[in-house]
Amino acid sequence: MDKKILGSGGNFPDISRLIQSVQRIEGNPDCFGTAGGYCDRLDCQWLSYCLKEPEDRFNAEKWREKK
Repeated sequence: MDKKILGSGGNFPDISRLIQSVQRIEGNPDCFGTAGGYCDRLDCQWLSYCLKEPEDRFNAEKWREKK
């Protein structure tokens, strides 16, 4: 499943790229979603969200089925 969620107007933003952009703005490495299950950046605000399985994070398919 693609790491995208339903946005306004039927657009599907890439959440990983959005968060990576925020990381760059914050002056941090733009590594969201690339850790492969391990990350040593314990001070990262996105850590717990990043390390979760994609099915748990971005479940757009189930959301669309409910509509």
